[in-house]
Amino acid sequence: MESEQKENSQPLLKQRYEPFSIEETKENVEIEQENKFDQFKDFVFGIKIQKSQRDVYLDGKVNPINKQNNFIKNSKYNAFTFLPLVLFEQFHQFINLFYLGLTITQCISFLKVGFLIDYLGPLALVVAISLLKELYDDIQRHMRDHQINNYEYGLITRNGIQKISSGKIKVGQIVEVKCNERIPADLLVLYADDEQGNVFIRTDQLDGETDWKLRKAVKATQNLIRNGADPSSLISQNSYATCQEPIANIYQFSGLFNYRYQKESLSLEHVMWANTVLATGRIYGLVILNGKETRMAMNSKTPKTKFGILDDEVNWLSFLLFVMMSIMAGIVTAFSGQPATASVVTVAYIRYLVLLSNIIPISMRVNLEFAKLVYSYKINIDPQIEGTITRNSNIPESLGRIQYLLSDKTGTLTQNDMIFKKLSLASAQFSEEDKDEMKKILIEQCKLNEYPLQDVVNFLNKNNSKLRLKRERDQVFRDLMFALCLCHNVTPIYDGENPKTFQASSPDEIALVKIAEEIGIELISRDQIQITIKDCIERKQKYEILNNFPFSSETKRMGIILYNREANRYIFYVKGADAVMKQLVQEHQRGFIDEECENLAREGFRTLVITQKLLTKSEYENWKCKFDQANEQIENRDTEIQKAISLLEKDMEFLGITGVEDKLQEEVCSTLENVRNAGINVWMLTGDKIETAICIAISSGIKSPTQQIFLIKETSDPEKFQQQINTFGIETNNNLLVIDGTSLNTALTYFEELFFTIATKSQSVVCCRCSPTQKAQVTECIKFYTKKVVACIGDGGNDVGMIQSADVGIGIEGKEGKQAALASDFSIVKFKYLNVLLLWHGRLSYKRSALLSQFVIHRGLIISVIQAVFMFVFYFLSISIFSGGLLLGYSTIYTMFPVFSIIFDEDVDIKIALQYPPLYRSLQKGRDLNAKTFMVWVWKSIFQGVIIMILALVMFKNIFLEIETVAFTALIFNQYALTLSELHSLHIVMIISNVASAVIYILSIMWFPNQLLVSAMTFQFFFYVIVIVLVSWSPCFIAQKILKKYDPSDYEKIMANVKRELINTKIFK
Repeated sequence: MESEQKENSQPLLKQRYEPFSIEETKENVEIEQENKFDQFKDFVFGIKIQKSQRDVYLDGKVNPINKQNNFIKNSKYNAFTFLPLVLFEQFHQFINLFYLGLTITQCISFLKVGFLIDYLGPLALVVAISLLKELYDDIQRHMRDHQINNYEYGLITRNGIQKISSGKIKVGQIVEVKCNERIPADLLVLYADDEQGNVFIRTDQLDGETDWKLRKAVKATQNLIRNGADPSSLISQNSYATCQEPIANIYQFSGLFNYRYQKESLSLEHVMWANTVLATGRIYGLVILNGKETRMAMNSKTPKTKFGILDDEVNWLSFLLFVMMSIMAGIVTAFSGQPATASVVTVAYIRYLVLLSNIIPISMRVNLEFAKLVYSYKINIDPQIEGTITRNSNIPESLGRIQYLLSDKTGTLTQNDMIFKKLSLASAQFSEEDKDEMKKILIEQCKLNEYPLQDVVNFLNKNNSKLRLKRERDQVFRDLMFALCLCHNVTPIYDGENPKTFQASSPDEIALVKIAEEIGIELISRDQIQITIKDCIERKQKYEILNNFPFSSETKRMGIILYNREANRYIFYVKGADAVMKQLVQEHQRGFIDEECENLAREGFRTLVITQKLLTKSEYENWKCKFDQANEQIENRDTEIQKAISLLEKDMEFLGITGVEDKLQEEVCSTLENVRNAGINVWMLTGDKIETAICIAISSGIKSPTQQIFLIKETSDPEKFQQQINTFGIETNNNLLVIDGTSLNTALTYFEELFFTIATKSQSVVCCRCSPTQKAQVTECIKFYTKKVVACIGDGGNDVGMIQSADVGIGIEGKEGKQAALASDFSIVKFKYLNVLLLWHGRLSYKRSALLSQFVIHRGLIISVIQAVFMFVFYFLSISIFSGGLLLGYSTIYTMFPVFSIIFDEDVDIKIALQYPPLYRSLQKGRDLNAKTFMVWVWKSIFQGVIIMILALVMFKNIFLEIETVAFTALIFNQYALTLSELHSLHIVMIISNVASAVIYILSIMWFPNQLLVSAMTFQFFFYVIVIVLVSWSPCFIAQKILKKYDPSDYEKIMANVKRELINTKIFK
């Protein structure tokens, strides 16, 4: 035994210790260098995604070799990159970069005008606040990453089940996942506790859908474990899964499982994507994709950072301030009498620029950022819109400037709660009032025929022919009821003594199963193998599910092939949208389908066309061979499968059309009326039919009673479309434009600018048969051609594109899941919450921030004016009138809190804001923050600054420190007076902030007497301060009141009317 081991070991020893040849040595060195280089590239740039098909073996081998790790990294920084990246981001902003330049100039002796700390202090404070905020946020992200990456799962090994952390899981390993645990990587289900290998997962964190998804284990491995094999035996099986290349589509997967020379086709129902949650039982799963190659990671795109319209306006004003400061510095330099040499003039200009730098407020960004956080918090805790979540705190002010609202229909304007209304057969129509008659027909038919298509089978047995049979109405009705109860993906749920409920991805299907149950055909159970139903005379029937073809947005239909063993009958059911279903039935029935679907749609009903087909055993088996061949393909599998299915979908028997009603959301009419009165144009973008969309537009109030409908339908000819849109342009004010997907595609392809220039002038537009891509395109185009703020609201996954494209995306948590809500900037529970969100929170947020930003500008500008006057009086002396400590205190503890308290101001109460939507309209013109209001505040700053400095010089002309003391004290109290006079209402926070700041100022003077001349603070001193404040503040206050009386703004005119209405109401009461 030992000799054998020695013999076997000799080649290894020889390979390990015997010298290599020169050629071998060079080759090994090159390989080692390449490996090191590859490792370095992987470390720096990350491991690339392998865009190729792969074989994953149960014993851990992967071909080609996979090097991905499974660590989740949502954090933005690490210990080495935090400071460089955050500082780069901070100094990427113009204001911070400008102040950094100023600070650097104070390190140069001939440019120095004060102490370095005077300029470094404010900059350091602002940057430090931002650094701490980023640090806190990233620490939270690191903690979440650590928690996920270190969560332990069971790892199937040859020695039993061992523990492995999520971050260390690799492709080819088999992991154990228990109920309610997160799926750590993309897994192929090898075994599930359920006897049939069925298991449910929750996918709401991946696709936003709240219904549970059914998955099933691979048959070969499921049977192996069910027959008593140990889980570790899976590793020793000579088996592997061939999987398609990593793709982002979460609804598609194809592969083959090779087990002992047998092949089993793999599809979406065999896999679980990372970040979904196991809802039932326990599974063993083979890791087929991990890390960046998982569906979750490939769909995790960094969302585009949105900035509000206020940010753009503030940036523009900051540029104006910079221009103003540069001009002022140039004027002072010109009058300073400096020698006319380039170096001297440049030095003087820079020194004056530094002295006037307070014009650009460094604290502007910090003030606005904190204000946004307060607005977001107030939205989140408002009990009137309970459940509302602010997911993007950068844009609450944009809620106050919306001019276009683009809305989905189903689940947004409507409840997505389907109620059966009508049933149309070729020879009859039934409504919900005819349930008794329908029950009577069904009972009679069930007594005559136990199974569906019994009369057809009897006819074929007698005639041995497939000639078309003219069937009676009652027989077709019976088959239609069976079709409603059998053709679906609904699962009945039994929970103890509680009533039976239904689980499905579509509320339409649940509504149809319920109406079938009310009429007499009850769904008892459903799994992946069979469906059990009970007819109206209490007979149970079991149908084996041979094939199931789920609904998709591409096919717009679903189908199922069932086999009833007792009747030896194969039945193929298909149901779907009329546009595709009419192509599957005989030609003479297509006209009726078109006409009846239009009639039902005019009543506002959603329609589905139901068909069936009787198959013989040989027909099914022949088709099954073709289907299996298509199903075994990995490339283009979906296309080949659809080709195989289409072979069966010929000459389907038309059974009937169902009409279900989707009720309007609560208070949707009043909400849309308020939105329209607020000056917001409403567009409805829906995938539904034109007739249904028009009906909802009328009932919801999108179409006003005075408007006529202008329809552009199925226009693919560019010339014809151009003529139609130009005609609409002439009558825009009187018409509601309704356009379908075909015509919209023509507009987007040939006449994009023309269409949106005309259509955006209309108060309301309805786009029907609209694809998710078209919804996003429409959003982008309205933004581009109008330059207005666009909001989009929706509730489904097909609305995510337009929500993310909008300036403001609003998601509703509906029955279709949370995907839209998770992708939105603001998520709400009910459509009616738009009232409070826009007319109250949006309006107040914008008005408050507009006033706050102008106050911050005034605060910096007035002190610069004082500095400029000081330099003019003292022969252009380039020194600061106020010490660095006073300047730092002025921009922080002395005035910051009173100015910031403006964000608690309310010009109207919530009742008036909601009752008078035109108050919102006044914001859309941007008159609260524009060039005019900017110049008003500039002149106000110049006037007050000049008055304060001149009067201080006149009253205290003997001692410089007295001038500094009285000027600074008057400046501080002028700010307090101005703050209080600009408010519309007094809040306790405002009072406390003003009083506390004044007390802090007085105490700080006592604690730091070297900053100001304390001995000068006599009774006469305070008298002079009061006089200066009154002279500087009162003219501005009086002028403001006169202006309001003789030249009121739109807001003031509206408020005057509101007050008159309130007074008249009280008088009549």
